[in-house]
Amino acid sequence: MKHYERVIRVIFAVIFIGGGIAHFVLGRLQPDSYAGFAQTPVFGWLQDLWVAWVMPNIGWLTIVLGVYELACGVGMIAKRTVPLAVCAMMAFLVFITIVGYGFPTTSLIEDFLKNRAITTVMALLLVPLLVPLVTKVYRHGVPQPSSALPEVGADVTLTTQAAD
Repeated sequence: MKHYERVIRVIFAVIFIGGGIAHFVLGRLQPDSYAGFAQTPVFGWLQDLWVAWVMPNIGWLTIVLGVYELACGVGMIAKRTVPLAVCAMMAFLVFITIVGYGFPTTSLIEDFLKNRAITTVMALLLVPLLVPLVTKVYRHGVPQPSSALPEVGADVTLTTQAAD
């Protein structure tokens, strides 16, 4: 499992860091290349949103997306940030699965193969990296705030000690 985790972390770090850089470059040089994504969303309202709001704002949105993907990729490098990076990557992959990659298709099967299969596979490859996080939460529960601080509304008396 350690070898699998190491390999997946490296692969996804490279993919997401490369994707972040690509969004910075394409958002500046070929912003119209993002218009194709309006053709493949699962929901019709998302197509309308893409045309009416995303494309007019694509310049700054590609910067935000680039930063997001870079953060995900860098998060895979440090072991303690992997769970957060994996959760952020999963959110991105769910979004891309819903939006699709913009490849035109003539059938549902072709649409799945061209626009949604790779993100589904990528998400499945990340699932084993979430197992330690889920196991930890299951065994120990969600971490609670420290009990060193008094509860809100508790009667707190401050005392001072005289210096000797």
